Amino acid sequence: MPESVSEFDLAPESRRHLSSLNKENAKRVARHLVYAGEMMEIDPELAYLHAQAAYQRAARIDIVREALGLAAYVTGRYSQALRELRTYRRMTDDYEHVAIEADSERGLGRPEKALTFIAGIPLKKLDLAAQIELVIVTSGARADTGDYEGGLEVLEKVQSQNLTDELRARIELVKADRLAELGRHEEAEQLRERWEPVFSGDPVDVLADEEGSDQGDDMTPSAEPTSESSDESPADDSSEEATAEDPSASDGESSGLASDAGSEPSDADGDTPEDQPHSVVQPQSLQPQMSDEEARENSEKESEDLEGAGSDQGADQEDV
Repeated sequence: MPESVSEFDLAPESRRHLSSLNKENAKRVARHLVYAGEMMEIDPELAYLHAQAAYQRAARIDIVREALGLAAYVTGRYSQALRELRTYRRMTDDYEHVAIEADSERGLGRPEKALTFIAGIPLKKLDLAAQIELVIVTSGARADTGDYEGGLEVLEKVQSQNLTDELRARIELVKADRLAELGRHEEAEQLRERWEPVFSGDPVDVLADEEGSDQGDDMTPSAEPTSESSDESPADDSSEEATAEDPSASDGESSGLASDAGSEPSDADGDTPEDQPHSVVQPQSLQPQMSDEEARENSEKESEDLEGAGSDQGADQEDV
């Protein structure tokens, strides 16, 4: 680690989370976290190693579990990412990374479980950017099950008029993927031509798109993010992580999440979820379509999973 990396590069609020550690250990953990954050996009594997080093010194610190979960996600260690981010959420009641949790389920080849998890997320606990990420993952999970129409439908239900260009472009780019999967290649290409410039810095003619939306569709074209998450990184110690394959690699939804993991975009007004006049996402649009019997079975299974995960968390803390 470069000597120039200082513990004071970690935000004061984050350093306060390390107050239970002795001074020397807190300094080392802070430096590992800072460098892991800096390397997340440049060298994800190196970022993972530093997040792991921080974990070995401070496994009971919430932001350490968060950092390890994010680093595991961007290196394709989906099982570990799911475990660490779930633990972080339970420690803090922070739902910021639930879209990454759901996408990790996709990465493990379990889109149905991702949809069940998404259906139980309280949208009021998510800011605008997190809601959009959740919609994108929902669309990808439905497409993973072969329901391309359903994947398109959830995107079209987003009230996109007041979104920033970046958030709207993310929605529209994934919509282009769904259209292409349905064989509507001309429409998909039109959306990409209109919205890919958002990520290249070129101007976008949003007004022209608004005029087109008056004819029936209130959603505008979309382009796929350019960053990619890795599913070929060195395997983790867990055999489940070593064999996990990312089914969303061709979609681009997962890649967008990985690139935004450290700093998700916020809405233009900076409102908290409670301050926002309404959600741009309709909760019912995220609900998986299933019979009453399937719903009961999934509810029982989710309860069993939660109890098992709680036991795992306790075991993890005993091992530290």
